[in-house]
Amino acid sequence: MQKFNLKFIFRFVVLIAALAVLLSCKGVNQISFTGVENVELLGVENNIVKFSGDIGIHNPSSASFRIREVNLKTSVDGNFIGTLMTDNPVRIKAKTDSSYHADFSLELANLVTGATTLYGLSRKKQVTVEMQGFVRARSWLAFRKIDVAEKRLIDVPSFNW
Repeated sequence: MQKFNLKFIFRFVVLIAALAVLLSCKGVNQISFTGVENVELLGVENNIVKFSGDIGIHNPSSASFRIREVNLKTSVDGNFIGTLMTDNPVRIKAKTDSSYHADFSLELANLVTGATTLYGLSRKKQVTVEMQGFVRARSWLAFRKIDVAEKRLIDVPSFNW
């Protein structure tokens, strides 16, 4: 009987401590995207452009997390080009301002229009990129679907062919 009570009390204390830690963590709302560098084209297959790059992320929160899924409808200079996705999880460390290497795929809505837009993009210095969709993130036991609605003027990175 004594062992049962100690096990129950121990589990209860661990559960309360875990809840206190989860509630004290800052949310993913303070996390910001700081830029893209070292973009490398990996290939084109059917209507999917595969590339990799280093994405800069500022995470002031005390919780690290993994980006599990990205699904963003992408427009460049007002022209819808396709859906940006990644299926490879990216681990973002707590309290960092770092770059993380990630692989992406851009599923072009229309192969001809998308290819023409991407070619025109490579010849410009700045473009307006608009992304709408979601990012799924996981932090320890918590899962979040973060809605994204961003519109930014960005410098076009040079592609490493």
